Amino acid sequence: MNGQWTRRRAVGLAALAALGLAAVGSAFGQAKSTDSTAARLRAVEDRLAIEQLLMGDYPRALDANDWAAYSALFAKDGTLIMNGGSTKRTGPAAIQEFFSSLKLPAPATSEAACPAPAGPPRNMHVVNNLTLDIDGDTATDQAYWETISTRDCKSVVAGAGHYEDVLKRENGHWMFFKREIFDELPPRTAAAPAAPSAPKP
Repeated sequence: MNGQWTRRRAVGLAALAALGLAAVGSAFGQAKSTDSTAARLRAVEDRLAIEQLLMGDYPRALDANDWAAYSALFAKDGTLIMNGGSTKRTGPAAIQEFFSSLKLPAPATSEAACPAPAGPPRNMHVVNNLTLDIDGDTATDQAYWETISTRDCKSVVAGAGHYEDVLKRENGHWMFFKREIFDELPPRTAAAPAAPSAPKP
């Protein structure tokens, strides 16, 4: 009798142990699943925030000539590189000062006889073909850009190229740590040599 009771008690304890292990395993699996879901959600949120920076906030500030908004997209130590590396500015204040000092084309003095309104050329930047790699609080990307401009009573592709960026999360927001702008279209060509002048009498 005691032997049967002992065996039953052992079987009961084994069953309880199995149930306990199953519960622990289930809880561990749920924790891993929750961690994985949170990580995937964070990755999606990061990508959406970066796309908003690259394809929304940046070109709109650029096209509006809003240099305060433009420079605010750069980290405190963020660097902008242009013109084959000959132009380099670091920090939002230096970037804003650089663009604010540029002289825009003078407005036209009369209404143009075409659909395009009088005034300086109007530009719209289009950003696409994004490749993006996010690693924690930093990221790298490349994207194409082109500038659609109103000139001579028509819309033209005034330029095109690509960006190469290093991004970082600063104060909870994605910012440019380094943006290099490559201007590739139209191609840069040397000026044609001047025709020889006629001999003076």
